[in-house]
Amino acid sequence: MEAPASNMRVSSNLSALLPLRIFMGVTFLYAGLQHLTDPSYFDPSKPGYIGHLIAQYAVGSPIHDFLLGVVQPNAVAFGYMVGVGEALIGIATLVGFLFRIAAFAGLTLNITFFLSATWNAFPFYFGSDIVFVACWLTLLLTGPQVGLSIDGLLARRSHSLGWLAAKPDKVVADAAPAETQPIQVEVPLAKKAVLYPKQVLEVNRAFDRIKQQFVSHRETQTIIEFVRAFVISLGVDRTDTPRLLHGLEALVNRSGGEA
Repeated sequence: MEAPASNMRVSSNLSALLPLRIFMGVTFLYAGLQHLTDPSYFDPSKPGYIGHLIAQYAVGSPIHDFLLGVVQPNAVAFGYMVGVGEALIGIATLVGFLFRIAAFAGLTLNITFFLSATWNAFPFYFGSDIVFVACWLTLLLTGPQVGLSIDGLLARRSHSLGWLAAKPDKVVADAAPAETQPIQVEVPLAKKAVLYPKQVLEVNRAFDRIKQQFVSHRETQTIIEFVRAFVISLGVDRTDTPRLLHGLEALVNRSGGEA
């Protein structure tokens, strides 16, 4: 019963990431729609033109040459790519379709923004892109919730698409410590092995009295010990125990008297 409990805990942990998934999906969908519907974003005569923004982002950026040599000459095309890409990433994240691919695309996009738009933010945590990078990385590693995604439905229908959805039963989780129970060993007894603890004590006392009469006879004591073990392990009825002890004592006493 331990494995199902562990699976339920892992599924619960994955469900706890649902708010993060919704936030990232809504944020990217909103950003994409905002870029695509903003006239100034594609108008070179406006201050909000993407080409002007790229020139600003290139100052001090580690990808300065790429921004000015490749992106800025094709600013409008890159602007549409960013807007459409953000919208598609947002939708894919919300519905859980090609979730890991969308998370990887979002991760790549935010790394690019971090190296350009927010590279000069100081301290670094003032820039939102580095936070988004960590969020996308988390979603990429965990994958979508199986029961709340299109990827989960596809993965259940086709084994070849199993990589699309996270598999809780494959995730290593902290299992609740199992209750340790003492190992019970069943010792086979004879059918008449019904000696009570008090009777066992009486048997031992009787044999001890018998042994005292043969202190100087080690061979006899050894035989008595074998008989003692045989009697206790075999077991006798409650009514037969006294008769057996009296018979042994009478035999020893008679042997001792004759000696």
